[in-house]
Amino acid sequence: MKTARNLIIAILCTLGSIPPARGVEKVVAPSDRAAVAVVNGTAISRDELDHFVEFSLSRRRGAGRKVSEEQKKRVEREELDKLIAMELLAQAGAKLNLADLSQKIQARREAIGSSVPPGGSMAALPADRLNDTARRDVLVDAYLASRGIDAVKVPETDLRAYYEKHKTGFKKPESIVARHILVKVDKGASSETQSEALKKIESIRDRLGAGADFSVLASESSDCASAAKGGDLGEIQRGFMPREFDQIAFSLKPGETSGIVKTRHGYHIIRVMERHPETVRTFEEMRGFIEQYLVKDYKRRKVEEIVEELKRSATVEIRIQ
Repeated sequence: MKTARNLIIAILCTLGSIPPARGVEKVVAPSDRAAVAVVNGTAISRDELDHFVEFSLSRRRGAGRKVSEEQKKRVEREELDKLIAMELLAQAGAKLNLADLSQKIQARREAIGSSVPPGGSMAALPADRLNDTARRDVLVDAYLASRGIDAVKVPETDLRAYYEKHKTGFKKPESIVARHILVKVDKGASSETQSEALKKIESIRDRLGAGADFSVLASESSDCASAAKGGDLGEIQRGFMPREFDQIAFSLKPGETSGIVKTRHGYHIIRVMERHPETVRTFEEMRGFIEQYLVKDYKRRKVEEIVEELKRSATVEIRIQ
């Protein structure tokens, strides 16, 4: 099972903020107190919120996106919603009275430490907050497990319905299995160098025409890394090789050999071994992918329902605007 924070981030919050439960959340004017929210009497600190806000913003900045003040406010509320959800679930988990809580918290602390790279989101957490984070994670995991989050199953009818609805997205493009021989010509090569390369590929073409073995010639003469495999490129789709290569290769029948083909890499001779037309992957081929995707979606909805249930009987006080 995913750890608690990953589960909340990846499942519960994939659609944005957690919607507030009716009649139990109140927003009060900001104060100089450290708490940004109080959940059933337990404070969520400004420092903790800032830590996760900064991590979220740093990821956006790392992707080259500018962050406006409005976006920063939105991220702040999204992160606060996540922390509130985590706190509600942790409080529910505390009521389970886990017998081995201390050992699990220690194990979780060690797991956090071993999984966080230098400078990672948890790297700067002081020891007491790291302990609080580990404790919360353990309690959330335990509570969600007690509510059957690991037992979520997707009905067969839903799997098949998803497949039928998205079948066009499961196309496998046309492909070929091909070998080639390349005489490399570097960009900007002199006319003399180009002429020598052309003579070499013409000689290879003539030897193939006389019955020489393609894979042997590729191993001996090709400047491509595929020479080690007799020029075998494996199964390739359009776009794997340059456009000029594709135009010729995808026009050949199995067993046919091209003439000399010029691309930015140099001169090629291509032999197509197999052709595979465009097909739609079968339900059985896609079943694992679909099930994994839908299980995640089912878990997200189940966690949302659980959090909403907890919020209905909770007192949540928001101290930021």
